[in-house]
Amino acid sequence: MLLSCSRAALIAAFFFTTASLGEAKDAWSDCRGGNVEGRISGCSSVIEKISQESKHNKLAAYANRAGAYRLKGDWDNAISDYSKALEFDPGSSAILSQRAGAYRAKGDYANALKDYDAAIASHPKDASAYLGRGELFSLKGDLDRAIADYGEALKLAPRDVGVLVARAIAWRQKGDLEKELADLDEAVKYDKHSTAALSARGAFFQSKKDYVRAEADLTEVARLDPKSAQAQNNLGLALHGKGDYDRAIAAFDAAIKLDPTYASAFVNRANAYRGKHDLDHAKLDYEAALKLKPDLASARKGADEVEKLLAKKGASPTAH
Repeated sequence: MLLSCSRAALIAAFFFTTASLGEAKDAWSDCRGGNVEGRISGCSSVIEKISQESKHNKLAAYANRAGAYRLKGDWDNAISDYSKALEFDPGSSAILSQRAGAYRAKGDYANALKDYDAAIASHPKDASAYLGRGELFSLKGDLDRAIADYGEALKLAPRDVGVLVARAIAWRQKGDLEKELADLDEAVKYDKHSTAALSARGAFFQSKKDYVRAEADLTEVARLDPKSAQAQNNLGLALHGKGDYDRAIAAFDAAIKLDPTYASAFVNRANAYRGKHDLDHAKLDYEAALKLKPDLASARKGADEVEKLLAKKGASPTAH
């Protein structure tokens, strides 16, 4: 499966593996390692003596450090290092695509597009470059060109789940739900364990109020990724849609246990309590959400509504 550009920074840590001999060995070990700060330190040590390295290793040191900067969200330093790496191989589609991803994350869409164009011109069979450019077009709202690029990527990698999911999202934004579902079905067919594909298809079913099929997909996502608070929250929403409030509350409980700062999960659990006419618990959850996010509109609206309902309930005459 292709790596989408949102994950492309991970490539750099493992993309280049040739190490020099002697004292530089430890520095290269860090430069290729998975620890971000260690990689920056190791690559910096190599770069201090870069003139002693081969052309390949020069490119590797800058590219690996750039990847570490990307993981930190330090886009300027990442772009600077990718630019240095390109001095040693100006036509590297991998480095061009990675620099494009850094430009895109920074919000510099013009330079991102130039790099994706250059990557594709240099290596027309690089499916990941088409995927990256398609994602850029999607961000710009140019859905037709995004879909065209996803199509080119799929010609090169027909079973790539990441591309299928990306194109499905673009179809949804265009309002073509039939094609959206077709791509999501294909994605799940090719990888039944893809949480991205199952989550997207579960969300599709939920939007169509097909809560039975939404529950099936989202239950599988929660099973595959048991430490994901979002997966539990999404499952809870599907169960709420079915009117299964007790199981929905259990799913939101799990989401909050995994992430006690998940304000939306508190709101969703409050809504489920309201479905059970348990206004006291709903009130507590809305208040908890507002403590986490005082400007969360859904929590404020829910809290105000519950306050009115409780006041009305308190004002009702006692039955004899």
